[in-house]
Amino acid sequence: MRERLPSIRSAGSGMSVLRGFHAVGIMAWLGAATVVGPATAQEAPITGFSVRESIRQAELETALLDVIHPDSIGRWARTLASRPHVAGTEGQIVTRDSVIRWHRAAGLEARFDSLILYMPHPILSSLERTHPAPSTLDLEEPALDVDPATHRDVVPVFNAYSGNGASEAEVVFANYGLPADYRTLDSAGVSVAGNIVLVRYGRSFRGIKAREAETRGAGALLLYSDPASDGFVRGDVYPDGPMRPARGVQRGSILNATGDPSTPDGPSTAGSDRIPEEEMVGVAAIPVLPIGYGAAGELLTYLGGPIAPETWQGGLEMTYRLGPGPTRARVEARAERGEDAFHPAYNTIAVLPGRVWPEEWLVIGAHRDAWGPGAIDNVSGTAGVVEVARAFAVAAARGLRTRRTIVFATWDAEEWGVIGSIEWVEANAERLQSSVVAYVNLDAPVSGHSFGAASSPELKTLAREAPRRVTDPISGATVFEAWLSRVTEDAREGEVPTVPPVGDLGGGSDHKGFYQHLGIPCIGFGFGGRGGVYHSMYDTPRWMQEFGDPGYLYHAATARIAAVVLARMANAEILPFDHSGLAAVVEERAGQLATAMDEALRAATATQHGVGEAAMEEDAASSVSAAVRSALEELESGLSGLRRDGAEFAAAREAALSSGPLDEKVARRVNAHVREASLSFASESGLPGDAWSRQLLFASDPDNGYATLPLPAARLALRAGDLDAAAARVREIARHVNRAQGHLVAARQALAEGER
Repeated sequence: MRERLPSIRSAGSGMSVLRGFHAVGIMAWLGAATVVGPATAQEAPITGFSVRESIRQAELETALLDVIHPDSIGRWARTLASRPHVAGTEGQIVTRDSVIRWHRAAGLEARFDSLILYMPHPILSSLERTHPAPSTLDLEEPALDVDPATHRDVVPVFNAYSGNGASEAEVVFANYGLPADYRTLDSAGVSVAGNIVLVRYGRSFRGIKAREAETRGAGALLLYSDPASDGFVRGDVYPDGPMRPARGVQRGSILNATGDPSTPDGPSTAGSDRIPEEEMVGVAAIPVLPIGYGAAGELLTYLGGPIAPETWQGGLEMTYRLGPGPTRARVEARAERGEDAFHPAYNTIAVLPGRVWPEEWLVIGAHRDAWGPGAIDNVSGTAGVVEVARAFAVAAARGLRTRRTIVFATWDAEEWGVIGSIEWVEANAERLQSSVVAYVNLDAPVSGHSFGAASSPELKTLAREAPRRVTDPISGATVFEAWLSRVTEDAREGEVPTVPPVGDLGGGSDHKGFYQHLGIPCIGFGFGGRGGVYHSMYDTPRWMQEFGDPGYLYHAATARIAAVVLARMANAEILPFDHSGLAAVVEERAGQLATAMDEALRAATATQHGVGEAAMEEDAASSVSAAVRSALEELESGLSGLRRDGAEFAAAREAALSSGPLDEKVARRVNAHVREASLSFASESGLPGDAWSRQLLFASDPDNGYATLPLPAARLALRAGDLDAAAARVREIARHVNRAQGHLVAARQALAEGER
């Protein structure tokens, strides 16, 4: 039976954008159409545009690129990162008001929606070595004289959603804290039950590490960043270099749930029903604390037991051992509970109405909260959204408004578990699914000079085209040319790419609600580099100016690429989605799945003559084998057809646009089918064990969190050892492929009918 927590505090007096959507809809914000300005020269048509409209599009892109400037984006960034702004604090309210003010100054309609979220802020974090040589270990990151941002509103060291309590026990070192690492401990005869587990960050989401330690009966978990990963082994440490100092700490959430854990079945607004804390899913029961590698060394130095495997040895100048003991420690973590654990959060929403199809939206978003000053994560993304919005507002004032509406969002509470954007998506799911063409995500997009991108498969071509339009600030070549040159230099002999790789989308950021839940195409990109200040108090404007992006040149380059990506989708006569490319990507992943299923079949067949329940009867094995191969053939055939029909539609699109601008009614029908082709990959039933996640092509790995799992429904069934279920899931994917194929055929027919 559900209980409601009493007297949830008010979220503030600002008018809620969520309420605005429910009451009158975003259409109430939309203004009159504007007229596209005079034409400029353009060498070749842009995908999705006729020759005449390509000229106008080139003019728009030039205007956007000219407006975006390092000085202005640097000004936004330095202001936002001047102090920490954790979700639920006064510093975060200041960022909300700054973003709203800047949008309004640019001439955009901007508001915020209000949420009340379960975000227990820390009360106490402590770590003592109780044996040998008892000592209280200092967890806090020292302020630096050379960096003013490290002195303001210092954020306590904690992991969000840690369990409350204390544990004193022997210490066990468990490498990265992954299931395979615990199997290694088991084989060495080392148990973590009742002990304090010390693991290093990396290779998995920290929440998975907490889950695995708790599952195995650990009394507490300590997380640290080993210097081999991002400390002195990799270079000079901050403030003299970009890497993590000995007392630098990676904060972060360990929530293993989707959205606010207090409202699993509805939006988290003031007055919402909440489940009791003891019923919340994904919140840890054991104390979990992040520590610096200096403190970790104070525990590892005295650790005994077997020598850890060679691959477990880190960058500290010692031999890493497994334990348990003789090192003993006492860990205590306490955070708010009850009514005190609920805090306000705010998403900002600004809108530039479309002039032709205002009911179709492009959304660009970045999370606004951070675990410290957040110059990289995610002021670099938030400042990008603000600058892109300003550029489009200036272009619109000059008569260069896009066909479709653009929504500029900054999300709250992403760092706590992608909560702000997910709550917004859930509250507006029906409208978003019918309106949003694509979502562009900027999450920590600037920490260096090396470009990279990840997207849903139909946007990979656009992810490579947009960087051709923007100059790389250092090399003077295009960003695409610098990108291709770098990946070519890094490639092994015989594997030189002809195009740079674009990654696949898993979870872990604000695209999750759009892509994993609603099936909307998404794209993200940015410039990476060396650094060790992730989620620390040292992620500051000084770090950015000294080591990440002096002069904010790559901030501007990121914003320019984002502006081109948005403009091409927001202004295209026919959307530039590449479904033939989508089919090719999925064919490759399906081939890998087929190999894995064949291996599983061979393993099952080998046990036919075994004993016990694991053995398969010969007839049953034959039946399963036939079902698996039939399902794989069905998927292979569907993907082949999708690749063919995607290519035929692309050719028809090019031919139709070569004849001149399309009739708007025809274009609307065509685009509706193009969008539905992409939305076809959302499963009705969701993934195994996760009905919320519906994306059939790519998802985050539930056993990793950061890794991307291709064809996840089938993969998870196969991982569970259920070949029948895996075959059924393959057939499900094939049905959705056929559905997408049908929409592309209908889109091509609509083009043909429009030409008659």
